[in-house]
Amino acid sequence: MEPERRCSQCGQVIPWSQVECPRCAERGSFLESLPRETILLLYIPVLAVLFVVTGYAAKIYHSKQTALAKEWYLRGEADLEAGKARKAIEDLSEALVYSRSNRLYRLRLAQAMLAANQVEEARPYLLRLWEQTPGNGTVNLELARLAVRRGAFPEAVRYFHNAIYGEWDEAPPRRRREARLELAEFLLKAGDKTAAQSDLIAVAADLPPDPELQTRVGTLFLRAEDYSGALEIFRQALHLDPRHHTALRGAGEASFRMANYRDARRYLEQAVRLNPQDTPAVQRLEMTNLILSLDPLERGLSSPERTRRVVRAYQQAVERLRGCAQKRGEALEGQQPMSDLQTAYAQAMQMGPRVRETVLRRDSDLLMRTLELVFEIEELTARDCGPPADVDLALLLIARKRGGAE
Repeated sequence: MEPERRCSQCGQVIPWSQVECPRCAERGSFLESLPRETILLLYIPVLAVLFVVTGYAAKIYHSKQTALAKEWYLRGEADLEAGKARKAIEDLSEALVYSRSNRLYRLRLAQAMLAANQVEEARPYLLRLWEQTPGNGTVNLELARLAVRRGAFPEAVRYFHNAIYGEWDEAPPRRRREARLELAEFLLKAGDKTAAQSDLIAVAADLPPDPELQTRVGTLFLRAEDYSGALEIFRQALHLDPRHHTALRGAGEASFRMANYRDARRYLEQAVRLNPQDTPAVQRLEMTNLILSLDPLERGLSSPERTRRVVRAYQQAVERLRGCAQKRGEALEGQQPMSDLQTAYAQAMQMGPRVRETVLRRDSDLLMRTLELVFEIEELTARDCGPPADVDLALLLIARKRGGAE
């Protein structure tokens, strides 16, 4: 008796008269009998189910990735806010593992690197962001700051200008103004006062009514030696807040630098009343009062007071001349050829017997020549012996005011 043959698919006995399993052959013939379109239609629901399952799984995966990225980003933000720059770098780097194309995360990572003084590490991130968004104000500002640290002056100015005229996501006027003020600060530190003045004038043209901001801008004008611009801005601040101490002191300083000593005294007196411990304001007020008490050409002086001041100025100038010569080891009564100090001393000695109040009161021409000699001596000794102090400094400032050198 021959052994049975069983189907490897279904396990049924295969008759010896047939080559294939009848049952399996019947199934195959059923499917093969169906049209191709029907078979494809039968597969559609299966594919749809698989598509839905796959999409749902992908969505869950991406949601998890996004959540992890945000979690690490928020940690980085908190660490950066707390001044933990190196920890923030670790957190933000982890955030980028889960969200590699996120520009905000890249920007914050670069800012964290700058905060940690990792300048060269931050640069590639910022340059890559700039290539993607060359008009982004924040990116350009960070590149400007990076260039400042690297000492790249032209590059820093270029990026600052890109930031000023760039695109900002929030509060564009304020952010552009802050960028321009930061540029002005940079230019002042670099010694380019003329360029700084241009940017400050642009800022001043559109300042909001904010005494603190106006005072900040006025102070920058002072540093740029644009004293009239500074005074105008300080006055705007004082119009809004008449008791703003810093604005009063700034207005006093600007007026002093412009040789408007009466205005300077008025502003500085108010500043000192508000804060008697403000040593610079107190010292500036003292010098202002000294100048006003010594100036022989001050408006409204009586003839006796004018001549008294000229005599005092002459005596002070001669003492300054002698002190300067002694400092330089130079004899004032030298022989030919005479130095500038010796020449001035000879003129002073020749004029000396007539420099008396009774004489000067009758001879206005002599009074003016005496005063001119005083001014000449103060300028000469300042050149040869360095900056003067106290009364001599006051006389030098008076000389420059009257001579138009201020």
